[in-house]
Amino acid sequence: MLIKIGQGAKPGDGGLLPEAKVAEHVQAIRGVPKATLASPPNHQGLYSIEESVQKMHLSMNAAFGFRVPVAIKCAASATSVSVYNNLLRDPYKICGGFFIDGIQGGTGAANEISLDHTGHPVVSKIRDCYLAAVKQGRQGQIPLYGGGGIGMTGDAAADAFKMMCLGANGVFVGKVLIQLLGCVGNEQGRCNSCNTGKCPMGICSQDPRLVKRLDVDRGAQKIVDYVLTFDKELKKLMAPIGNSSLPIGRSDALVSTDKAVADRLGIQYVC
Repeated sequence: MLIKIGQGAKPGDGGLLPEAKVAEHVQAIRGVPKATLASPPNHQGLYSIEESVQKMHLSMNAAFGFRVPVAIKCAASATSVSVYNNLLRDPYKICGGFFIDGIQGGTGAANEISLDHTGHPVVSKIRDCYLAAVKQGRQGQIPLYGGGGIGMTGDAAADAFKMMCLGANGVFVGKVLIQLLGCVGNEQGRCNSCNTGKCPMGICSQDPRLVKRLDVDRGAQKIVDYVLTFDKELKKLMAPIGNSSLPIGRSDALVSTDKAVADRLGIQYVC
């Protein structure tokens, strides 16, 4: 369960659910009129670590009696490390994870001005958070997860491997899963129909005629096959560095041909 402070394309903000997509069943579930809504609902009053912890405690209580962990999702930005440091100082150790979403992510529902000009690359912020935890001897206390742009290079497993070597405990993906369901958008161009409620593949539409175009079972099987292949590719990458488990923090396994990148991430520069 995530408490979202922000996401890669919209730091400090969430998305909007346009009025056209607020169908009758959405109105009934959320108890709202047919109007443009914040999506997900924003959390008012989270101005300190104490208030954040209280919100997490209330959420855990609501989430199946403390049987589901609650984590924080934050956009990769100048304040990411500050938020993570505050969570590390929580004496109750209640946070189940810290999810950082980079600018390279985002779906067609995000404004293009946000997608193109807002947020930071996730790799630099994952590295900053990991090193901040290492300095305090608290690495691993709150697992780090990175997302935003995983797979945009054409090799999602390699992207995940690099992220873990920089300190991430895991990665999350979104766009590639939607593509497996049939989304016609790609890294070079977005369909840009997500926010209209007229998704041609029926993925993010409430229109019964369009929803029929989505084969849920076929899409689910594609996602299963993808994840299993992802796992095999990751194991192939771990073998050469002698790891049988995830290479968390193994920055010595990475090199860069760009000196600025090497200096920023604290990895070896090769020319």
